Amino acid sequence: MGSSGTVDLKDVWKMLAHCAPGYTARSTKHHWRITYEGRTYPSLPLGPHGRRENPLIEVGHIKRMARFLGILDCAKAMLPVLA
Repeated sequence: MGSSGTVDLKDVWKMLAHCAPGYTARSTKHHWRITYEGRTYPSLPLGPHGRRENPLIEVGHIKRMARFLGILDCAKAMLPVLA
């Protein structure tokens, strides 16, 4: 079964600060590039076109990133919508 729902980007940053201390985030034209402990997740979306102050990010993208970075259990504890 697929994940559905969205999370505010500011909540994603809080989760990363807690679960992946020392991570870096760099924006590219269409995505955020998240690096943690030598692994780089290159495709966390910036959000929909237009004003991107605090966009909603789909749960599937966050879950995929957390799994790739090895922080999925912590991410689920911080963001219950991922469970």
